[in-house]
Amino acid sequence: MNNSLIVDPNKFISYLRDKGYLQGSIPKTVIIIFLKSLMEDCKKNYRLNKTEGFDAGELYILSDYKSIGIFYCRGIGAPVAVINLEELIAFGVQNFIVIGTSGALSLNLSIADIILCNSALREEGTSRHYISDGYIFSPTEKWHNDLKTFLNTNIPLITEGRTWTTDAPYRETKSKVMSLQQQGVLCVEMEASALFAVAEFHKVNIASVFVISDSLADLTWKPHFFSEKVTKSLIQTINYAVKFSDNIKD
Repeated sequence: MNNSLIVDPNKFISYLRDKGYLQGSIPKTVIIIFLKSLMEDCKKNYRLNKTEGFDAGELYILSDYKSIGIFYCRGIGAPVAVINLEELIAFGVQNFIVIGTSGALSLNLSIADIILCNSALREEGTSRHYISDGYIFSPTEKWHNDLKTFLNTNIPLITEGRTWTTDAPYRETKSKVMSLQQQGVLCVEMEASALFAVAEFHKVNIASVFVISDSLADLTWKPHFFSEKVTKSLIQTINYAVKFSDNIKD
């Protein structure tokens, strides 16, 4: 069987360039976010230049840090996140920091706490098209550890641990949460294991940081998505991700 790609992200990026899109510079590092409101905050906090041509998201280059981009992923979940990651890799980006929200599973976590993800339990389907075996996927080791050292220096209260990545947020049962708590899983979200698998497949650097936006830890759901504390933590995390990325040596 011929396993060569028919729909190739590299060919798609070349097609877009031929049509006059994606004419901007290629950032060394891209910070991926998922909230439109957070992107609006970034527009207020940084001078940004938009790179036209991405359809499932928006790429902005920081005017004062030209090697850094912020990418707003227009949608949530592994499929759309992976589409965007594939296109950014084909565009030429080599380093990624993913900043999103997650639901707390651990009783030790509070709303707006910051989690540095060191592994993800795979319960989404997209990553199986890249790596069929395995249940746990991890960020790039050195990239993760370098970011960890930087964040620990600047954010005293940061927690490191495992997430549960699921495609089905409305199927988070009490028995499942209790089982994951016994395994020491800290939180739940919808993209990390797929993004880690694709980054491993393409040999690019990736790390992921979450801010706790809701909690399932006591087996009742407590949403705080629009909390000022959550927004403040997300903005703080982005600011430190920019500073970390600006200090990267060639």
